[in-house]
Amino acid sequence: MLGFAIVDRQPNATATAVWLTAHVGGTTVQHTNAVVINHDDDRCDQKIYALTADRIVILTDGSAEDGIFQHALGVDVLGDLIAETTTRQQLIQKAVAEYMTRTKNKNLVMPNFLSSPNPPSQAHAASELRALATANYIAEVWSGWLATEEQRLRRTIEPRTGTSPWIMPEELSAQEMSIFPEGFGQRVRPEPIKKC
Repeated sequence: MLGFAIVDRQPNATATAVWLTAHVGGTTVQHTNAVVINHDDDRCDQKIYALTADRIVILTDGSAEDGIFQHALGVDVLGDLIAETTTRQQLIQKAVAEYMTRTKNKNLVMPNFLSSPNPPSQAHAASELRALATANYIAEVWSGWLATEEQRLRRTIEPRTGTSPWIMPEELSAQEMSIFPEGFGQRVRPEPIKKC
């Protein structure tokens, strides 16, 4: 899975805008490409497919799917990612507080998490701006999850002894960063790769 493809394909529009957003390492999420494809292009659908294959397609509000995609979702699906991120943050903070109480270690730093972003206004006139606003929102929401996982991971292995679990309880002691929370990961599916 290469990341997200944000597609703005409004009814009666003359072009489709596609923004690509990917996890590039650690907690970093970046936009990797942006293309506007005119609908009068003979290869319009093939170009859209080439950009979106093996990516999770998110349609901007009001966009028409037009039978191009098999698994496209609306922006509202990001609410699930935000909810699971918030739950994970609460579990991490609870685990740190319990560890502090159990060990009487008052020197531990409680992780601070940024608040979740608001969904973008879809009132932008140009499709590329609508797609960019949605792509920026997705990047912020996804980065929030990855930053949460980084905080969990920092507290999983005791640095002096290499033992785990440490501050995090066993159920939160996976030693690799999860790209998505489990529920969200099961809900989203990348577009299939096929021969054109």
